[in-house]
Amino acid sequence: MNQAVRDPDPNTLLAMQRNLMASDRTLMAWIRTSLSLIGFGFTLAKVFQSLAEEHVIVRGPAGNIWTAETVGMALLILGVFALVAAIFDHHHDLKQLRAAGLARRFSLPTIRSTTLSLYVFA
Repeated sequence: MNQAVRDPDPNTLLAMQRNLMASDRTLMAWIRTSLSLIGFGFTLAKVFQSLAEEHVIVRGPAGNIWTAETVGMALLILGVFALVAAIFDHHHDLKQLRAAGLARRFSLPTIRSTTLSLYVFA
């Protein structure tokens, strides 16, 4: 049964706009978290590199040797994965709000996070 989406009443429209802003804030928080993970990955890689130059061997919980590249890449990949997952989650939220009747609009957090993830991949 196909029903046309009708214009929501003003209270429903305001609630959907609040949900949209909450989704935008959540995406921006994930951007911040992802950037922190990526930056922390570079910092730890530099620390592990300094330790390796002084012939200090760092072992993980399983006894494996952790190198600067391994630590840095692990946090970089984790940050990028979190960012991409947040973009898909935000897109899902936007689709639901649009299906409920909220008008399409420009989303700066979506553009910012997509650009950032593409920049990290490049």
